[in-house]
Amino acid sequence: MNSLIKYLIVILLSLAVGCQPDTPVDPDGTAQDPDIGTVEFDFPVPLRVAPASGIRRIDLSIAKTTYDLYRGDFLISANVSDKERVYSFKLVPGDYYFQAGITCTCMGDTCLWDGFPGGRLGTKWAMDRITIIKGEKLVKKIAFN
Repeated sequence: MNSLIKYLIVILLSLAVGCQPDTPVDPDGTAQDPDIGTVEFDFPVPLRVAPASGIRRIDLSIAKTTYDLYRGDFLISANVSDKERVYSFKLVPGDYYFQAGITCTCMGDTCLWDGFPGGRLGTKWAMDRITIIKGEKLVKKIAFN
C-alpha cells in the first residue's frame, strides 16, 4: 500500500511539472527576444529583358561562413515562393552570409539576353555578408547583377 501511494505521488508530480512551460508560449511568433536580432530580406524579381512572369525565386539561404554557404551547410533556408517578396529570419548576433537565387523559364533566347548563364533555366546568384545586432532589425534588399 505504501509503494502505491509513492507511485501515485510521483505520477501526480510528473504531470504537474510536465505541464508547466519554462518560457511563455508565443503561437504567432510576434514577441521579440531582446537577445536575438532580425534580418528581413526584400527579394524583388528584377525587371530587365525577361518578363517578371518568367523569373522564379529558387533559393534564399543563410550560413555562418562562406565555406558553409559553398558546401550547402546552411543554418536556415526559406521556402521561397513566387508570391512572397519579403522573408524574415531571427538569428543570434554575429556575422552571417546569405545567398539568393533566381532562374529564368522564358522560351527562346530571352533568358540568354537577360544574362542568365546558359539561357533558359540558367541561374543568377546574389551573395553578401550581413551582421546581426542584438535586438535590432536589419532590412536587406537583394540585388542581382
